[in-house]
Amino acid sequence: MGLFYTYLGAVDLGLIWGFLALGVYITFRLLDIADLTVDGSFATGGAVCAVCVLNNMHPLLAILFAILAGFIAGGITGILHTKCKIPAILAGILTQIGLYSINLRI
Repeated sequence: MGLFYTYLGAVDLGLIWGFLALGVYITFRLLDIADLTVDGSFATGGAVCAVCVLNNMHPLLAILFAILAGFIAGGITGILHTKCKIPAILAGILTQIGLYSINLRI
C-alpha cells in the first residue's frame, strides 16, 4: 500500500509542476519572449492562496485570488516592457526579483 501512495504523490507533484512547465513553454516557444516572471508568479500565487486559506476563505475563491496575483505580475512585466521600453528578458528579471521580495512579505 505504501508504494501506491508513493506513486500517487509523484503524480500529484508532476501535475503541480506541469503548470509551471506549461507557463514557461508558452512564453519561450509560442510567444517567443524570454519571460522569467513565471518563476516569481508561481510562488506568489501559492503564497496568496495559502494566506487566503489560512484566513478561512473558501479554497476556490483563494485560487481565484492566486490567479489574479499572477495576472497582476504578468501585467507589471508587460507594462515594463511596452511602456518603459525595457527589454523583455530584463523586465521579467526585474519583476521576478520584485516578486521574491513580495513573497517574503506575504
